[in-house]
Amino acid sequence: MPGEGADTDNRNILALAAPAFIGGLGGGVVFPILPLLGLQLGIPAALIGLILSINRIVRLTVNPLTGWVVDRFGARWPLILGLLIEAVSTLCFHVGAHAAYAAAWFLFGRVPWGVGSSLLMIGALSVALMFASETGAGLATAKVRMSLSLGMPAGLVLGGLVAAQASPDAAFLAAAAITFVGALYAWRFAPRGTRPAHAALREHEPKPAVGLRELLRPGPLWSPWLFNFFTFFGAQGVVLSVLTLLVRDRHLSFAGWGVEGTAGALMAMMIGGSALIAWQVGRRIDSSRRKTASLAVGVLLLAGFALLAVSWQIAVAVAALALIGAGLGGINTPLLLIIGELAPAGSHGRAIGIYQVLGDLGGSLGPIIGLEALLRYGGVATLLSLTALLGFMLPLVVVLWRWEMRRWKENAD
Repeated sequence: MPGEGADTDNRNILALAAPAFIGGLGGGVVFPILPLLGLQLGIPAALIGLILSINRIVRLTVNPLTGWVVDRFGARWPLILGLLIEAVSTLCFHVGAHAAYAAAWFLFGRVPWGVGSSLLMIGALSVALMFASETGAGLATAKVRMSLSLGMPAGLVLGGLVAAQASPDAAFLAAAAITFVGALYAWRFAPRGTRPAHAALREHEPKPAVGLRELLRPGPLWSPWLFNFFTFFGAQGVVLSVLTLLVRDRHLSFAGWGVEGTAGALMAMMIGGSALIAWQVGRRIDSSRRKTASLAVGVLLLAGFALLAVSWQIAVAVAALALIGAGLGGINTPLLLIIGELAPAGSHGRAIGIYQVLGDLGGSLGPIIGLEALLRYGGVATLLSLTALLGFMLPLVVVLWRWEMRRWKENAD
């Protein structure tokens, strides 16, 4: 029955929430710790940026393959394997904190972590698009996106507070243990099918084979892909990598939290706020279907980059990161839904893979450029320069707005 299929799909989507959350948690732990710890260990700033970025650089090469694997075999084993790899990789930070060649161990840990996070993220996001019912795609996608997003601020807080109160080593061990538990959960509860339960109702529909070369041809799909590049470069790349040093240099502090704790809390506010806004946007999109309007508002809110540039008080920094987080939340869910509509049948995994490739490219360049720019030119110039990204993103909004208008007219006819 259609109702039973929809209920099953909803249960499958909810089953993704915990492993997606835990995967994000492991990724968040290193950001409030590594910039300061790396400098204390004598690691150059550019190399610290590379360590923070290397997992995304690795994902650039494996994301397309991961998308094909998910399209072909489903997301269950990619989710499980991804979390196991992340757990083992996090232990390399524990070793590096005590080893003679800390930078080598940190790099060694982040490389396989990139493979694991690719398996987890593309698997979770692809299943959200595949298992979402046609009337609830926005909310379903937002649930999984929010779980991934909320995991990261939890990791930021965990990393910052445990490092400040105990040691960076304790934070790394805690993250590894939690991620391993997430792998066990995914093994028990992750959906086993390769397609949604209600897909049987549409088996008669043709499913054209679409290759990677066809997906990469110039077309509307490039707009959400490029959008992801700019958002990852600015917010997930530059801001997250420089915030700990910004907190230290400007003496920003929550009472008794220290540099790592304060930075972790600020990062968590930004990413956590993004997840909550994404949830609300997902709910509203299902009723209004106006995706590009949310994108436009999200881009304007990213002007919080400029406010962060002049944030010499903790309250101003909180306000700036709240604006940036709200902007990200207004962007993430619509982008995924637009890809879900633009991607041909049977190619969602690969389309999400390319989406992640562009995001990871931006996220890889962000820490490398951001940390070096901060040390050379200061926080004001580095963060003010991020507002130039808005000039690249607004034309993409216009392209998608026109696509949406044409689609409405075609459906009306």
